[in-house]
Amino acid sequence: MFKVIIIDDEPIIRKGIKNIINWKQFDCVICAEASDGEEGKMVIHKHLPDIIITDIHMPDTDGLKMIRDIKNIVPNCKIIILTGYRDFDYVQEAIKLGVFDFVLKPSKIEELTAVVSKAILELNSMKSRAEELEKLKRLFEQNIPILKEKLLYDIIYEIYPSKADILSRAGLLGVCINRFVLLAVEIDNEDDNEKLSQYDSHLYQFGIVNTFMEVFSDSFEVLSIPLNGKGAAFILQPTAKVTGYMELVNQKCDYVQEMITNCFGFTVTIAVSSEGTGIMQLAEKFSECREALERKFYLGSNTTIFQDDLNTFIKFDDYSVLEKYQKHLLDSIKTGNKRLVAERLEDIFSYINGLERVNMEYLKSFFLLTISTINNIRLSVAQFQDDRNVEGLHIPSTHKLVEDSDNIPELNELLKEVSFSITSKINNYNNKSLTLILRKAIDYLHKHYHEQVTLNEVAEHVYVSTSYISRMFKKELGRNFVDYLNGIRLEKAKELLKDPKYKTYEVAEMVGIQDAHYFSRLFKKYQGLTPTEYRES
Repeated sequence: MFKVIIIDDEPIIRKGIKNIINWKQFDCVICAEASDGEEGKMVIHKHLPDIIITDIHMPDTDGLKMIRDIKNIVPNCKIIILTGYRDFDYVQEAIKLGVFDFVLKPSKIEELTAVVSKAILELNSMKSRAEELEKLKRLFEQNIPILKEKLLYDIIYEIYPSKADILSRAGLLGVCINRFVLLAVEIDNEDDNEKLSQYDSHLYQFGIVNTFMEVFSDSFEVLSIPLNGKGAAFILQPTAKVTGYMELVNQKCDYVQEMITNCFGFTVTIAVSSEGTGIMQLAEKFSECREALERKFYLGSNTTIFQDDLNTFIKFDDYSVLEKYQKHLLDSIKTGNKRLVAERLEDIFSYINGLERVNMEYLKSFFLLTISTINNIRLSVAQFQDDRNVEGLHIPSTHKLVEDSDNIPELNELLKEVSFSITSKINNYNNKSLTLILRKAIDYLHKHYHEQVTLNEVAEHVYVSTSYISRMFKKELGRNFVDYLNGIRLEKAKELLKDPKYKTYEVAEMVGIQDAHYFSRLFKKYQGLTPTEYRES
């Protein structure tokens, strides 16, 4: 039930409001009354009403001062001003305070009932929205563990291209990664012909996750990430009391392997990354774990392989992340979106600047390949424009610029200049193309306005969808398709009406409107005069 408080210094007014409205039908109850603003504040504090009906002019504390004092206490309360004062200053101040509505004394029962009904309608709407939001909030909170796992899975597999997107989602879900090591666990399958059923895979995965949580949770904050197939990854963040924890990780891994073998009857190989810091290093550390698992046929199954164990093997620089950033940059350039290109360039520059060891020869090769691919995009744009005079980048000179660069900032600046140059050209071409499409559509209407032309016909003529051309009319011309077509027809009609030899219905037909009565109504709507009145004027 909604709670209502009536505040007025006249007892007869309070009694009248209380009795003349059927409050029960509105699901309301009068929970309190007050005779002035001070008393009103006390009962409002006590009952926190949904509706307040109050006079403005009262002894001691008037209605407006009371509203100012209690507005923050009942921010969603519907305040209805009931007053005999018609002073505009009162009304203006009340509006500033967010008063819901006004009823002037003396008022008819219908007027007050209508205002109360409107307030109840809005309160019910607010209540429904609040309940729906609360339902969504509960659903979100229930699914936070699953959403965390999904986020971490997407991060380690580098599904999110944007650092800002990762940090935003991590903050929303309360995922905080500081100093950590990543573990990747894979079920050993000695017989390649032995295939686990989907049910068994999930069952084993569930057992692995529970075992790791049980063993590691006393010394680490553990986040699990179920992986496709037969394994899982674990983010281990040591608690403050743990020091020199790599040896502890090794001991616990041995214990976990023993437990899994005894309890489930299969073995697992565990890969342990080097130490990382922050959520943005998860993908790099997962790559280390995958590399370690790929070497297990040298070291044997049911073992724990640390990243440092791989030092005896041939080491190759892994620039797969950089190559993915390259693809994202090229895709962004093709859209002509300068903001997006700037973000992708920043991703590349940040990644390069964060490398512990830089292979300048590889970087030069990377920059040259990227710039050459951008040049191919530039040549494609020239082909679309049918501009045979446009030349691409001068590759030999660009090659020399890259080769002669002896520092990363120079290479970054060169890539930035080339990227923005072609992005601007694509942006200009796309805008011109949109303008050309609209121009062709308008020309078609000027040639065919006297026919039963449709939006679909125009869309087919300019080779776009009906929804696309419709949005272009609205965005670029500020009018929808029908209004624009009617505008053309009526302008032509005005010219024809100047010639007395044409009847009104003939003019209508000549501009593509078969119904003379509809033509007359349309003409008056746009011109303010009927066709006959226009002709006479």
